[in-house]
Amino acid sequence: LASTAQSLRAPLTLAIIDGFLIQVGGSPFVVPLDLVQECVELPACAQRTQPSHYLDLRGEALPCLNLGHLLDLESSGGRQNVVVVKYGNRRAGLVVDRLLGEFQTVIKPLGQMFRHLRGIAGSTILGSGEVALILDVPPLVQQAADQEARRLGRLG
Repeated sequence: LASTAQSLRAPLTLAIIDGFLIQVGGSPFVVPLDLVQECVELPACAQRTQPSHYLDLRGEALPCLNLGHLLDLESSGGRQNVVVVKYGNRRAGLVVDRLLGEFQTVIKPLGQMFRHLRGIAGSTILGSGEVALILDVPPLVQQAADQEARRLGRLG
């Protein structure tokens, strides 16, 4: 019997992270779990069509980014949730349509064509075969802080 040689090529390093799967406009996204502080339901009175707003979170004004508006995705309707993330000493809320839970994911880097995307760190393939983008939280938190500064500048 003749033996056939097969080779398997694998990347030298794989980045595996604990992630929190969310959904915006029917599209899945992953937030690195170590940056997630908590998740809360967005009160009906706070749901607006503006791209950003503030949420009174236990007496603290939390700047929020509506990911649907930011990523130009139409909301799937219904109640929305806020994923509270923290990077450094700044916190922000990411308004999403659905919370899908924790899971471990392998990060696949984006190709050269997509390197200019702000707020996206990579991608992963879900068990369903669907591709989910991994959010790059630091620039999103910075964007929320910048919007807060602009709003305060207009009020001051």
